[in-house]
Amino acid sequence: MREPPALAPDAIAAALQAGFGIRVAQLEFLAVGNDAASWAFRVGAPDGKAWFLKVRAGHGRWPGSAVPWHLHRLGVPHVLAPLATTAGVPYVEVDGFALALYPMLDARPAVEVGLSAEQWRTLGDVVRQVHAVPATPDLTRMVARETFRPAGRDVAAGLEALLATAPPGDGVARELAAFWRPRREVVRALVDRADVMGRQLRRSAAPQVLCHGDLHTWNVLVDADNHLWIVDWDEAVLAPRERDLMFVVGGIGHGLVRPDDTERFLQGYGETGVDPRLLAYYRTAWAVQDIAAYGEEVLLTSALGQETRRAALDGFIDLFEPGNIVDLANRFAGRFGPG
Repeated sequence: MREPPALAPDAIAAALQAGFGIRVAQLEFLAVGNDAASWAFRVGAPDGKAWFLKVRAGHGRWPGSAVPWHLHRLGVPHVLAPLATTAGVPYVEVDGFALALYPMLDARPAVEVGLSAEQWRTLGDVVRQVHAVPATPDLTRMVARETFRPAGRDVAAGLEALLATAPPGDGVARELAAFWRPRREVVRALVDRADVMGRQLRRSAAPQVLCHGDLHTWNVLVDADNHLWIVDWDEAVLAPRERDLMFVVGGIGHGLVRPDDTERFLQGYGETGVDPRLLAYYRTAWAVQDIAAYGEEVLLTSALGQETRRAALDGFIDLFEPGNIVDLANRFAGRFGPG
């Protein structure tokens, strides 16, 4: 998010002191990430120690903090886990928000620094370990199961009516409407195809494992010691392993993964028969999900500022660039085959 949440800094500081025993000397908002329901801060203590704070809107189950905490306790490496609160849980709640505190890393996203051959193999090995985690009752309470219905499917299908009557004084909405109109049939076809694929896959018996759910190289950090960290587990789900493998077998956008990267990842992951039907579905579902998320931020989330809405518009347009997710979803759709 580009603007801070509707949560007073004093309330954040008080919650961190009560929940973690940390006295806050500095609280710096970080304008990072694309999730309209999440915010990030740098927290500084009087002695110079620093932490990364993630704030999420809402109460209740939060896979983004509970899952890495669970994996850390199981000994799965390279997972950036939140600190435990004084009550022994991974986050605290205050005024309608949940707060999870993490170590502050000197690290950059893998998409910016690149991964070596050995790092790709390491990433594959870690994902193999994640997929092997038993689906215990504790874990199934943390995450949802795959339903083969894309997040935001109804939002994506309903945006057209709103775009046809974009507010005349809203320049960002007008730009989105102008971009959408010549592509409306493409969006309709994606939603319809996701429905057809999903109905067929719901009748299948593909094994479901714990998946990160958002495993692109923006969510893999490389620290100053070249150590890998997998972050941002908010999309964690029990699903066929292709939900994660999609990101490294063909990828979701140009420049994110190369054939050599895939080969090295699979060397670490181990022999696997990837189901092209599931890969085709997940690319289509990802396109629908992103179209809905960016469109919703531009048109339906009134509390967002212009900077965030402008960034969402740019993200929406980028989805349709050659080699990005809409192109990839359409290109690989034929591999789904008959039901």
